[in-house]
This record gives sequence, structure tokens and C-alpha cells, in this order.
Amino acid sequence: MQIMRRVPAVASIVLFSISSLSAGERRYAFQQAELSNGMKVITLEDFSCPIVAVQVWYHVGSKNEEPGRQGFAHMFEHMMFRGTDRLGETGHFDNVRRVGGDCNAYTAFDQTVYIQEVPSNQLELVLWLESERMAFLKIDKKGFETERKVVEEELRQGHNRPYGRMPERVLGEIFGTHCYGWTPGGQIAHLRQAKVEEVSAFWDKYYAPNNATLVVVGAVRHADVQALARKYFEWIPACPQPERPECALPPQKKSRTIKLKEDKGPLPIIGVGYVTVPESHPDHLPLEILMGALGGGESSRLYKDIVKDRKIAQVAIGGAFAFEGNGLAGGAGVLLPFGNKKELMKAIKSHISDVREKGITADELEKMKNQLRRGEVQGAMTVASKAGLLGQYAVLFGDAERINRRMAEIDAVTLEDVQRVAKKYLTKSGAIHLSIEPDAAGIVGSLFGGKKKDDAEDPDAKPPVEDDGTNRVARRTGPKAAAARPEGFPEKPPMAELLDEFAEMPHTERTLDNKLRVVVVSNHEVPMANLVLGVRSGAWTEPRPGVANATMSMLTKGTKSRDAKKIAEQLESSAINLSGSADMDTCRVTCSALIPKLDLAAEIMRDVIENPTFPRDELDIMTKQLKVGLMVSTRTPEYLADREFRQLLYGRHPYSRTVTGEMEDVDKITRDDLSAWWGEHIRPENCVLYVAGDITPSDAFALAEKRFGDWKVDRPYAPAELPPLPDRKKTHIYLVDRPGSVQSQIRAGHVGIKRDDPRYFASRVMANIFGGGFNSRLNKAIRVEKGLTYGARAGMAAQRFAGEMKISTFTKTPTTADTVRTILAEIEKMRAESPTPDEVADTKSYLTGSFPGDRETPQSVVGDLWLIETEGLPKDYFRKYLEGIKSTTADAVLKTAKELIDPENMVIVVVGEGKEIKDDLEKIAPVTVVNQPTETPAKEEDEGGKAS
Repeated sequence: MQIMRRVPAVASIVLFSISSLSAGERRYAFQQAELSNGMKVITLEDFSCPIVAVQVWYHVGSKNEEPGRQGFAHMFEHMMFRGTDRLGETGHFDNVRRVGGDCNAYTAFDQTVYIQEVPSNQLELVLWLESERMAFLKIDKKGFETERKVVEEELRQGHNRPYGRMPERVLGEIFGTHCYGWTPGGQIAHLRQAKVEEVSAFWDKYYAPNNATLVVVGAVRHADVQALARKYFEWIPACPQPERPECALPPQKKSRTIKLKEDKGPLPIIGVGYVTVPESHPDHLPLEILMGALGGGESSRLYKDIVKDRKIAQVAIGGAFAFEGNGLAGGAGVLLPFGNKKELMKAIKSHISDVREKGITADELEKMKNQLRRGEVQGAMTVASKAGLLGQYAVLFGDAERINRRMAEIDAVTLEDVQRVAKKYLTKSGAIHLSIEPDAAGIVGSLFGGKKKDDAEDPDAKPPVEDDGTNRVARRTGPKAAAARPEGFPEKPPMAELLDEFAEMPHTERTLDNKLRVVVVSNHEVPMANLVLGVRSGAWTEPRPGVANATMSMLTKGTKSRDAKKIAEQLESSAINLSGSADMDTCRVTCSALIPKLDLAAEIMRDVIENPTFPRDELDIMTKQLKVGLMVSTRTPEYLADREFRQLLYGRHPYSRTVTGEMEDVDKITRDDLSAWWGEHIRPENCVLYVAGDITPSDAFALAEKRFGDWKVDRPYAPAELPPLPDRKKTHIYLVDRPGSVQSQIRAGHVGIKRDDPRYFASRVMANIFGGGFNSRLNKAIRVEKGLTYGARAGMAAQRFAGEMKISTFTKTPTTADTVRTILAEIEKMRAESPTPDEVADTKSYLTGSFPGDRETPQSVVGDLWLIETEGLPKDYFRKYLEGIKSTTADAVLKTAKELIDPENMVIVVVGEGKEIKDDLEKIAPVTVVNQPTETPAKEEDEGGKAS
């Protein structure tokens, strides 16, 4: 590792305590090998926690699809969980969860990645599972049709949201049918026209060992992993290497304008973008720095000008995004309705012109470098994040070792580099002017039902070509068709002994003279620390909705000695994150920094805690930003369903509210509200300060004494009172009518129990069996067997003052009633039949086996300690939790289900197309239609920004 060439004062945070690395020492001491069939294996030893992250990176994404088969890579990601001749259709999930692990996958433009995290002694199990589906995946028509329906629901969910179609529309305008001209989700019409043989051919072409990279990071040895990789993958035949599409676009000869109408989102978005370079290109890093200085954070040029000073936008955005074969960079702003689009476009172009002609300052350069360095340190906090970085560098950069050169590359960027890339890529002829404007007619139609079905249904989608109820297995072709498991290959998943050891949460605490408790959780893996001030008062104590959240959001907006600009500049220049947050139960002030800047971080944190001024102009900006968020979220079906569910469940209790408040609440919040709430609740005796990370207890206590020891509040403290919970309602369906919806959001449940209830531990086992994961009864019934949803979940959530039994899912409009019936049927089954021994054993082993991994970082340990503090639980609560899980029996699960799931007194909320689903829902339970509050859409404005 090279040392920085220049070390000015602000750069003294140097990388991540780089002085501790000797010359030539590698930050990531990984090893890599290549099997005889071309599969690459990368290993990194990390014994900080007894877990292992296993990722398989296939070098295929949406860019490899034919334009008429958009979504194939994503579709195939789903198919990879359908099993083999030795593994059932939920077998992959079943086996990983059985040992206390988790698994998932994602599809991007350039890669598809399969992710597992398990106790480290279960590595062989995961490699067996991955080799099974690489060599013997079951591909049949029935499975394909089921997963296609699931993917359709996933797509509808995204398209049903405000701006849900904008990414694919913008990319389509920029790239056309070229690489990156569509998003990985794909098109319903294309998937419906595909045949199962096409799916099989895709697997044969891209899911080959020579197109895959195995990354293993965790408490395992290099030699052991490589030996297991040879055992489980080297016998799988290589396939012809897929051709890589050419993704470079010809240079744009003149600027162009993209104007798009948005019929669900109410806010105009104006921006300027440019096609740039791939992430592996040496110019991408200077572009990141350039665009960060332009629009990344509250000290950026765009934010200070268009949001703070001129107030012509509510949100400023700037950044550089890169694919494997291309890149985009740009800046944008979000307006309120009636905002001046012309003025905003002029401002953005002016700032881009300025950096093109003059570059950025030395301070901006160092600020952005520090933020990038911090990002590198954060990337090393978990085994999963390390595995993800190694996979990215190996597959997309073609050079895993570059991960060890990243810090030196950041340090080497100069002001001249930044201005050079600005001149080269942010050219006048290369500019793409983007205008996304609300479609007033579309929004009116969606509110009042005068609009035809929205395009989430994809009017060009014909009926599926193969949905005829028959089944057939796709014929295997290519080299893998001749694959045979070698002699001695395990017939069953090779599962090691299940581990259920208690993960200790070592910490030290002390109370300062001012009654502030200080708790220290030391962890020296990365040179970073967090300061968390936990406040026992949450939004339940506020005088009106939204006050606690607004107060916490305003923390960094001004003190007696610093205004908002100075705070933002100090924080971002030193790569310090400082923010306040609120939930219904508690509030937090959270600060994190690299160790050399921790004292400065604590000093600023103390200032905002003791001396906030809540400036009126900053409150006005924040209020408008809250309204921007609410204008979007209140048009989102998920938000509407959750809001209605809470209000019906909790009545006048504070849990009925959203922490932000609703639109009418935000308008009523005043500076006096914030000041009064802060003065009443933020005091040493009502808080706990947690210090977590690369710091010794003695140094942490000294820092706490220095920065917080003399903090005092003289006024007496009067704890808030809480209204009672309402009685349960008789089972009733509340239909939130959302004309034009092609999908229904469904919520069902009632008030439940808290963690101090003796039945809570058994309820966790019961809830996991019922709806806690992919292999739960509820998800199997709705998704795996019927393909009615992308996911169905149920849980027994516990909060400080009440618990909640809640079921969540979604489905297309015609299957809404069927989905509700299935939910109710599964409830009755859960209450009537004892779970099988395997269900109980697998769930218990998952809950106990995942316990250590869930506490991998000191920040997660702080979360546990804060939970014990705020809910008044015994200090050995988590040890008792594990004991309670282990001792739960099948009889206890059935008894708990009968006592805690009450089908006769449930609130059921459905958000969807009322006229299409009301009659069928009335056959299930009484229905009350809940009409949405209507808003008058923003009027069109002329080019000068005035409404016409």
C-alpha cells in the first residue's frame, strides 16, 4: 500500500490508519485460484465472528438479454431457487435457514449474484447447494410459469408506485436498444412470450463454471475452501465462453432534451446528464469526486445554491453512476408544484459550466476524498460487504487486486484530473437535458377513476404462450447435459452439527456526575467509531404529530455558534456523519467518524445537543422537504395500506401515527414546538450515550467526560403520559379505493403482545413457521404454490408499549379475494394443526443459529443494549431469549397460535381498484370503503414558471 503523497491537516485521517500497514502489506489478504474448468475462487480469512459469507457471481445481467426478452436474467435468478432432482422447490431456503443462515440473490445490469451467510461450519452445505443448481437445476414449464407470475407481481409493485417506470423510460431514451437501454426487472410482455426451452438455453449459456466466480469470506481457511471448491465444482463441465456485448455508445454530436410525463408522481424533476465511462475506467474516480462536489451533500454547490440560497428546489442531486461497459453522470433538482423549471435548469447548467471551466477547489477535492476513504472503511465492516467488494472487483473490474489499490487511487486524484474529466465529459454537445413533469390529466384520472388501467399492466402483454396447465421438463443441451456427479458425491445436503452458542455482548458502562450513563462497546476491526445518544422519549411524547421527527431532523441546521452551512461543511469535509432520528418509542442522535476525527465529531455532536437554535429559514426548507416526501409516499399503495392499518388498529394511541406526521400536521409545526419538545426531553438523565467501535473503554469514558460531562439541564423532568390501547375490532375489511391500480396491497392483523409477555419466545417460533421467511406456510401457500405474490410475510412485532400481529402481501387485482381467503385459511390451519417436528426444529435452529451473525458489528450490539434499556428488560434478556426458543415445543406453538392469532377480531386493509374487488371481498367479511383524500394536481406552468 502506498502512502499518500500529500498529507495536509484535513487529510490526516489517512485512509484507515494506514500507518499501521507496513510497506507492501495488503489490506485485503485474499487468495484467488482458478479451477481446471475456469471457475475462479476467491477466499478471505476473517475470524472476527463465527460466520462465513458465500457469494457466487455469474457474469450475466440485463445487458446480455435480447431486446425482445427483457427481464430474462432477473427471471432466471428466480428459477435458480426451484430445486434439482435431489432438492425440492424450497429446498435451498429450507437448508440454509435450518442451520441459522440467510440467503438471497439480486440481478443487476452486468451480474447476477447469489448470496448466503451461514455459521462458518456450514460452508460445505452451501457449496453443495450451489453446485447442485449450477449443474442440475430443474427447469420445467410449471416452475417457469409459477415464477413468471411471481415476477409479474414484483414488476407491478414497482410500476404501481410514483415514478416507478421512470428509470426504464429514462434509460430507454438514453441508450435505446443498446446495452443498458432497459432495467433488470424486464417487461411482462416479453416474459409471457418466452418458452421454457429459452430459459434452459439461457442457463446453458451463462450459468457455467467458467462464467462464475465463487467468493468466500469469513471464519474459514484458504486451503479448506479451495479444497471444497474443487470437490463441488471442478467436475462441472465448462461451456463456450459467452460473447460480451459491445456497450460503448458513439459520441453524441449535439445536446438533446428528454421530456417525460409522470402520471403518479406529483413533483417535477429537472436535470442534466452525460454518458461517461465504465467504473473500471481510470476517469470514473475523478468523475465521482467532481459530481460529489457538485451535488453530493448539503455542502455541495447545487444544494447550497438551489436549495439553501435561492430556494428554487427542495432537493439537489448529483452523482456518477457506472456500469461495467458505460457510465452516467449528472445533476438534478426536485421542485414543488408550480416551481420554476426554467430557472432550475439554468442554475444546474451554470454550475456544470463553472466546474467545466474552473474545476473544483482544493478543499472540495479533499472533502470528497475523505468521504470516499470513509466509504472504503465502512465496506470492511462485515464479511458480506467484503465479499461483495471482492466480487465486484474480480468480475466487473477484471482485477480483484485492485481492491488493495483503491485507497492509493483515491489519494492520487489531483485538481487537474478533476478539471480534465469535466472538460472531457461534461461537454455542451454531450448534454442530455431531462425534464420529468407531472401529467395533470393522469393524476386527476387516477384520483377520480376516469383513467384507464395504468401501464403497470403493460397493455402490450398478450396471454402467456404456455399457460395451459400442462407441464414438461426442458431438454438439457450443451456440455452440462453430460454432467454426472462424481463417485462419492453426497446424495444429501452435507450439514454439520448445528451451533447455538450464545454470542456475548461485552460492554463497559459508567454514569457521569450529570447522570448521563455511558456504555462502551469496543471492537477494533476497523478504525471507526459511533457515538449514539439514545433518548428514552419518542414521538409518543410529542404535543402534535411530527414534532419529534422534525426536531431531530433539525439538529444539524444551526446552533448558537454554528449555522447550518458551517455544520455541513465541517461534517462533510471530515467525513463525519451526524444526524438525529425519531421513532414512536425513542429518539437517537447518531454520529460516526474515523478515529482521528472522533473528538471533533463529539464536539460538534455536543454542540447540536446542547445549543440547537432551530432557525426559521431552515425549518421552512425542512418542512418543504418533508412535504415533498409525503407527496410521493401518500401516492404509494404500501404507504396507504400501512397508514390505514395503523389508524384502525390503534385509534387515538400514538402508534396510530406516522412518525413524520401527515401533510396537514407538517404545516402546523412551529419553531416553538421544536424548542419546547427538545428542552423538555433531551437531558442527561433521560439519555444513554453509547460509544462503539475502535476505542478502548478508558479513552471512551475520557471522551465522554470531556465533551458531555458538564452538560446539564436545570428544569425538572415530567414524563409524558400514554393513552390506553383501544379494544380489538370484529373482523372487517377496509377497502381503500385507488382507481387505476392493477395490484392490491393487503394488510391483516390485530394488537399483540410485548417482549415481557411469557409467551413471547414461543410466539417467535410460531410466527416464523407461519410467515417468517420464504419457506413459511404463508409464503408457500401464496407465492410458491399459487404464484399470486412476490412475497407474503407475517410476524409478531413487539414495540415498547404494545405488540402487533401483522400480515403483509400484495397481488394483482383479479386475485385479491383469493389471496385474502388463502391468508384466512392459513390462519385457521395454524390454529388447528400442530406444526411438524421438522417445522419446529428448523425454526428453532434458524433463530438460535443466526444469533451470532446478527451481532457481527458493535453497532448491532448497541441496538440490543438499547432495546433492553428502553423496554425495561432484564440484562440477561438475550440469554433467556435463546433458552426460551430452545425449549419451545410443538404443543407450545399450537397453544400460542390459538391464543395470539384471533381471526374473529382482525383488521383487514386492502388498497386497490374498488370497483373490481369490492363484491368478491364482501363474500369474505363486511367491507367499508375508505376514500382517499383528494388533492388538486399541480397546474401546468409556462416557461417562466408561472401557473397557467
